[in-house]
Amino acid sequence: MDDHDLARLAASPLFAGADLPELGSFFRRQKTRIQVFGPGSVVLLAGCAYEELRIVLEGRAEAEMASGGGRSVVVEEFSPPDAIATAVLFSPGHILPVSVLARTELRLAGLPRPVLLAAASAFPSVLEALLGDMGGRLALLAEKYRAVSFTTLRERLADWLLRKAGRHPSSQKGGKAMLSLHLPDSKERLSASFGVARPSLSREFAWLEEKGLIVMRGRDIDILDEAGLEKIRASGAEG
Repeated sequence: MDDHDLARLAASPLFAGADLPELGSFFRRQKTRIQVFGPGSVVLLAGCAYEELRIVLEGRAEAEMASGGGRSVVVEEFSPPDAIATAVLFSPGHILPVSVLARTELRLAGLPRPVLLAAASAFPSVLEALLGDMGGRLALLAEKYRAVSFTTLRERLADWLLRKAGRHPSSQKGGKAMLSLHLPDSKERLSASFGVARPSLSREFAWLEEKGLIVMRGRDIDILDEAGLEKIRASGAEG
């Protein structure tokens, strides 16, 4: 692994807290590899053992899961410096539940499980980041499980907005603190977490805004009609 790849690897949230020279010295002593894939290539196949953590250095990839009728659903997108399937690496059997495909020219760093464990031992920040990443993925899974209770994307989005929003005293409407939030991810990533295409999610945001329920300024959202969103959410919960 050369200095260029090491710098990109160090940009990953898993290693961002480690001292760069020490991290470089560590990885130069370890057995790692760089993989390159062309657009459309199958990077990882569902059902196979996952023995190395892959971190995206360049390009973009998607994780797909087979659904009924031979169709596939995109469940996650990856771009630099994302780590792929961190939790699977430490799960019983290490079996991947999804296939990963390259959507552009893709360059990955492969870190065998013993190397990652050694890094976690050498750098406490890596251990903390690794546990945080796996915890975040568990939270995302719980989020998707909750979404099953809602029939439509609109109901799910209303529920998500109400749960993610916080009250900000500086935003007043009729003397009352307004609910507002900042989207933590792009709409592409958010739509992937909802399991829908980006245009579908954008249409729902546009509908909510058209009805005067929310107002959007880039990634900042103010909820203008909390009761209206509650009504949409309740229609799913009652169904």
